[in-house]
Amino acid sequence: MREIAANLKDLRGRIDRAAAQAGRSDQPELIVVTKTFPAEDVLRLAQLGVYEVGENKDQEASAKAQQTAELLGRSTTADGSSTTGKLRAPRWHFVGQLQSNKVRSVLGYAGVIHSVDRPSLLKALIKAAADRQAQPLDCLIQVDLREDIPADSRGGAAPDQVPTLAARLAEADGLRLAGLMAVAPLEEPAEPAFQRLACLSEQLRAEHPEATWISAGMSGDLEAAVAAGATHLRIGRDVLGHRGQPR
Repeated sequence: MREIAANLKDLRGRIDRAAAQAGRSDQPELIVVTKTFPAEDVLRLAQLGVYEVGENKDQEASAKAQQTAELLGRSTTADGSSTTGKLRAPRWHFVGQLQSNKVRSVLGYAGVIHSVDRPSLLKALIKAAADRQAQPLDCLIQVDLREDIPADSRGGAAPDQVPTLAARLAEADGLRLAGLMAVAPLEEPAEPAFQRLACLSEQLRAEHPEATWISAGMSGDLEAAVAAGATHLRIGRDVLGHRGQPR
């Protein structure tokens, strides 16, 4: 608990400095990515006031959501609205590449999906959401920010595919178009890539004013993301430590 609290303090200071340097008066929301870390750490985060947590693999996430619910003494819900004592359930963000055959499982616990990137996945989401008795699921379109995108690329829609995906998502019952998500390309500087994302977000909001989210920035590039207007940061290592080193 002390280790996580100290890491959170350092990280929030870093975010504050990045926001001040960018001339921002608002604070991006922190999503702590808990992949490979146990449900006990999710509970520790809740005790420290962090209720937005991210996972990228359904098999791990579904089990961890259930384990977290058991630790809280309550059943899992998708929107995290129930409470137990002073702690409420976290809201689970699915931030990894999502297979269509995993959609129904993910909808069982996730309140946000950050990785809508192709028509076939959106079709599966629309079908599953129609049978879901819950608040609309927040969905973000994942964009591939590389300047040269291979024809067989996975893990992000090409920028010119965003308007079509957005229009279909905005019309779907049980889903809500929340905005865009992206990962900085490994082979390119983060700053210009995130600036391209900011331009795409502005274009999207011109047609869909409610799509205000920009999910971008991880431990190594959060300053560039904050400078480009990221509204949500996905941070794992700088809060929970290096993966593969369980406490």
